[in-house]
Amino acid sequence: MALNVEEKNTDELQVVVFELEKSYYGVHILQVQEIIKMTEITKIPNTPKFIEGIVNLRGNIIPVMDLRKRFGIPPIEVSDEWKILILKTEELQFGVMVDQISEVEKIAVNIIESPPKIVSGVKGEFISGIAKTEKRLLILLNIERILSEEEQDMLKII
Repeated sequence: MALNVEEKNTDELQVVVFELEKSYYGVHILQVQEIIKMTEITKIPNTPKFIEGIVNLRGNIIPVMDLRKRFGIPPIEVSDEWKILILKTEELQFGVMVDQISEVEKIAVNIIESPPKIVSGVKGEFISGIAKTEKRLLILLNIERILSEEEQDMLKII
């Protein structure tokens, strides 16, 4: 299983846990730049449907993705309670809209399993693993693969 994080050789992984449609997802803490309150998102024409638009974060223009649309989860009305998780890869910085941030959780690497061959709701390439914690099943996302190379190139231009 490829975790795509810098802590591959340690016993624990720290992840930011967030909720979407009563399912819990985790992103490696080193890939999270910050968490901001839901704010006005400016729509951009001719972008994929899952790109909600852009936000101005202290003078930086950040594209924002609706993970519900990306993952094929039925959309709901956006709430002021939602958060935008600002993520970073080597090539790109982008935001994802989430229902709520749950916590930062330490996950033992030995409880992380490879994703099943058939994954309902989320395309398999987006998932780096599934962790069975005492609290819940946690879907660990591979943020490097949430966007295709073509989509990443498009967002770099914004």
